[in-house]
Amino acid sequence: MQQITPIEIRQKSFEKSFRGYKTDEVNAFLQALAYAWEKLIAQLNEVEAALEESKKEVKRLQGVENALLKTIKDSEVTAYNIIEQAKKEADLKTRETELEIGRLLREAQEKAKAIEEDHAREYQRTKERMARALEVTKKRVQEAETYRDTLLQKLQHLAEDILTRGQIIESNFQPHLDIDEELKEKLPKEEPDKAPAASAPSKDTATSFDKATVSPPSKDTKEVPAG
Repeated sequence: MQQITPIEIRQKSFEKSFRGYKTDEVNAFLQALAYAWEKLIAQLNEVEAALEESKKEVKRLQGVENALLKTIKDSEVTAYNIIEQAKKEADLKTRETELEIGRLLREAQEKAKAIEEDHAREYQRTKERMARALEVTKKRVQEAETYRDTLLQKLQHLAEDILTRGQIIESNFQPHLDIDEELKEKLPKEEPDKAPAASAPSKDTATSFDKATVSPPSKDTKEVPAG
């Protein structure tokens, strides 16, 4: 359809005929119609320009929307990758922590076992030292008791020997005393001879105290080393 411009409306002319329309009214109407048509065309142009601007804005907004959607999608992908990487790192860290905890537990158990074994060995050594010390003490007590018994026996024998020798000496001097009394009775006027000196007791009958040869407990017994 051919578009009619306001100029064409203004310049339009009609052939004159008998009993036709009035020329002035027709021209006035054409002028008003041209003016209205011109306004409509101007409005249409403005609308088309606004529509074009709107299309450009819509296109720009679509570009921005696409960019935002792409950014959002990229952000989602990045966030997903970050989350996955964080999960992997967390799993790796968890495994490393579990391995480290296991290693520390094993080391603690080994140290505890070693300490327990050391204490057990030290207890056994202490027990053995105490047993040896007890044996040494018992041995010394037995030696002291044996020494005491031996000493008492020797003292008893010595006392018995002294008593026996005293009785022998007394029995040896008694006959001499009796002879002196008889001589005094028979010879009262004569000067009595000196009484014979009592013979000194022989070495076999002399009182001699033998030194006790009881040996004290042996000092060679080794002391139990402390620790």
